[in-house]
Amino acid sequence: MPVTARRTSLSRGVSHTESAANRTFAKHRRPSKSAVPRAAAAVVSVGLAVSGGALVTIAAAPTTASAAALSPAQARGHQTIKSRPLLRKGDSGPTVKFVQRALRLGPDGYYGNTTVVALKKFQLSWGIKVSGTTDHATWGRLTWAAKHKVLYGNKGGVKADLFRAKVLKEAAKLKGTPYRYGGTTTRGFDCSGYTGYVYSKSGKKMPRTSRQQYAATTHISAKAAKPGDLIFFKNGGGSVYHVGIYAGKGLLWHSSKPGTPIQKGKIWTKSVAFGRV
Repeated sequence: MPVTARRTSLSRGVSHTESAANRTFAKHRRPSKSAVPRAAAAVVSVGLAVSGGALVTIAAAPTTASAAALSPAQARGHQTIKSRPLLRKGDSGPTVKFVQRALRLGPDGYYGNTTVVALKKFQLSWGIKVSGTTDHATWGRLTWAAKHKVLYGNKGGVKADLFRAKVLKEAAKLKGTPYRYGGTTTRGFDCSGYTGYVYSKSGKKMPRTSRQQYAATTHISAKAAKPGDLIFFKNGGGSVYHVGIYAGKGLLWHSSKPGTPIQKGKIWTKSVAFGRV
């Protein structure tokens, strides 16, 4: 019993001493002035009365991992088209693909030699500084060209390309319209009535007959002909007997004969001539 009494007294004495020390420490402790950032690693502190009150600290290491940063060349290629980034050789990304599509290249997303050469040709045709990079002026013309499906510019060439594009659009609208001898309205067309109507809707008036239309055009070679130009068919004596609208790749839009509506068909003979207004 005396031994037990001494152990109890000693235990109470130790507890009393630790409590007093803790109150004194709490009274004189100054609050820390530094704030722990929210994004800092979580720290767990466990105070243990071990060997005279040692402090054991368990710290958890940060677990967040950032995505791999893009290289400058990739970053430029991933900027929006609206921001008009200054793209150059070596860049890559979806914005490069847009440039390549506008230049009618196979869009692989890499700004290589092929893209540089094509862009220089584009810039030269529009009178823009030939740099091979997408500066502000180039972006303006490039987005316009992509919207209007016109690639290269030249003296008077822009308006001419736009006109021919409109001709093809108007020509396709009349697909299925019946043939009508002497017809010049949507109730029915003959060959020159059809071409005259389409050209008029596109902004240029033409004479009535195929021969008159041939005389009113600038004659060009088959190699120089572009979709939207007029194609004239000649007989053995060289006289024009039919006219249509050249659609490219050996095709034309035309109103050919009774019972056959307006359609796109194949050019069936080599005895043709091309004319441009």
